[in-house]
Amino acid sequence: MNPVKAVFFLLAVACVQYAAAQQQLPAYFKTAIPGGWVSDTLIVGDLNKDRQPDVVWVIRNTDVANFKVHDGLGQDTLDLNPRRLLIYFKEGNSYRKMLSSDTFLPSVNSANSPCLSDPFTEGSIGIDKGVLKMGFHYWLSCGSYEVTDWNYTFRFQNGRFELIGLDVSSLHRASGATSTTSYNFMTGKKQEISGGNEFFPEKDHPQERWSVIKRRPLFNLAAMTGDTLTNRDW
Repeated sequence: MNPVKAVFFLLAVACVQYAAAQQQLPAYFKTAIPGGWVSDTLIVGDLNKDRQPDVVWVIRNTDVANFKVHDGLGQDTLDLNPRRLLIYFKEGNSYRKMLSSDTFLPSVNSANSPCLSDPFTEGSIGIDKGVLKMGFHYWLSCGSYEVTDWNYTFRFQNGRFELIGLDVSSLHRASGATSTTSYNFMTGKKQEISGGNEFFPEKDHPQERWSVIKRRPLFNLAAMTGDTLTNRDW
């Protein structure tokens, strides 16, 4: 498809998504979604231990100015519109907004990695036993055989959502080699499992190693970006 036509095609799709999102949203949130945004996902669960159904909502902008034509490897047109993470606590018959962030969630495409598929997939966000789980899947159609998953665990404490755990796993699509590193920021412990292999059982020899990480104030989700933990010295 011609790149310019692709931009207008994506804009038309976004308009359809916007109309569909309005119909599917719970009544309270139909009026909360800004014009020009669509709903990616909305989940319900108790996040502050009051047995009320709190809401985690991800919406995405559809501004045509953020669709960029790309003539190299990867996507012909890059959707660089931001995603917004919204968290509401249920209070009586209403909701109180606890968080709004445009900086943490990945956009559909990346200007720096045009071959990257959308890291935000179905099931990227969940609520499990009162904690907020977010996971992003990094898969490139060109330029790398590495597939990486970043899974974050946040808990509402001290009046904010603090990062208490992180799991980073990788798979090499050619060799099958796997590794996983898990950080527990509450205990200050790190677990590393390397030497695994998903494709060749004879090479599957995982080894586990535990170590202590530097203790520091817990990260606040409201202040985090997608790059906050990249290349950080633990």
